[in-house]
Amino acid sequence: MTESYDQPLVAMDALAVRYRDERLEFGVAVRENAPHAGVEAIPGVLLLSGEHGAGPVLRAMRTKAGIPDDDVRLTRQLGWFDGTMRDPRSATISLASLVFLRAEARDGLLRWHPLDSVPHLPFDHAQIVEAARVRLGEIVWRDWAVTRALLGEKFTSGMALALGVALDAEPFDRPNFRRWLEGTGVVRVTTDTTGVKLRGRTTVWEWKDSDSSALEGPAGTRR
Repeated sequence: MTESYDQPLVAMDALAVRYRDERLEFGVAVRENAPHAGVEAIPGVLLLSGEHGAGPVLRAMRTKAGIPDDDVRLTRQLGWFDGTMRDPRSATISLASLVFLRAEARDGLLRWHPLDSVPHLPFDHAQIVEAARVRLGEIVWRDWAVTRALLGEKFTSGMALALGVALDAEPFDRPNFRRWLEGTGVVRVTTDTTGVKLRGRTTVWEWKDSDSSALEGPAGTRR
């Protein structure tokens, strides 16, 4: 006799994050379909047969957030969420990913909110956003491709310090921050301030390697 199993669905949720004007933000889009039609939520899709890697994440951004594949700079796996009541339609496991857009990317259908001020969200999406904040704090000074995606190609010491404060991630002694950052070996001081918003006297940094793949951490997908 063959046993039958009630298999849960697998959803892929794509949480876009960015760092603008020294503020961390995350992106949501208005749902078109029930449940929660007309409500802001993290873009997501159900996993299709044969899909793997960043494919469904890009599909979620493309079909639910209006973001073309080429505007996605980097993705990182965030984790899985399996609350029994997370979706009223059926038992559904979510595999969530962080998504980092290119600097020139348009917003598409995304609406941005501060990462430290999460509005009411459906399903367990508020839990996913909080997990993203914690995860970013864990990797921001270790996964340099993520750091670069957040800070941009050039950034000031003030921007970097504010990012550490926002994520409660400061693995450095503030008075010796410049020495610590130079010691990482991935950035250098520059006098070229093109495209950088300067606020008083500050140090401007740029990445040593023009190819961010050299800075990629062990997890996730680079485009």
